[in-house]
Order: sequence, then structure tokens, then C-alpha cells
Amino acid sequence: MKYQDLKIAKQFKRELLIEPYRWGKIKEIHEIGEYLIVEYWGFIYENSSATKEYNKHSIFHPYVNCTDTNRSLNTLDEALAFCIAYKAEGPNTRAHQYFIKGIKK
Repeated sequence: MKYQDLKIAKQFKRELLIEPYRWGKIKEIHEIGEYLIVEYWGFIYENSSATKEYNKHSIFHPYVNCTDTNRSLNTLDEALAFCIAYKAEGPNTRAHQYFIKGIKK
């Protein structure tokens, strides 16, 4: 990764932590090379409105090269597989689903 890209990635991560996260409360940020996966607790909804309470179930939202993938997944494994598939095939990929099904027991 180039120095300029590294600066952009650090700034992007800093902005994620400073601003309120739109889908809930950030629990942790996982970073693997050009992949950044936000682990968060989603809002609890009541009458179609978000409450100030959080669901204690982790959800994972991946970013590739600081670009939002517009997906949230149930496990970190699925999110990482999606990042790899997204980079190779683009936003409409389903390869991560086949990969996860293929390695499940």
C-alpha cells in the first residue's frame, strides 16, 4: 500500500470512529490490508423508529479500499469472504455465499 493510500485509510478510519455510526454502535474495527470491516451492534427498532438501545448481536459491515460495499453480514468470516469477492467481481457478487457454503461442515 502506498503512503498516500495509507494516509487516506487512516483518515477514513478516524472519521468512522468520530462520527456517530449510521447503523448502530461500533464495537470494533477489523483491518486486513485494504479491507476494513466494522463490527457494530444495530439499533433496536420500535414502531419503525430506532430507539437509543442496541441489539447485542454483532453485525459486520465491510469496506474495500475505503469504499462502502453497502452490505452488512452476520459473521466476520462472511464479511471477509465478501470483501475478497467484491474486489474480484464487483458489487453484485455472490461468490462469498458459495464459498461459505462450500467450507461449512
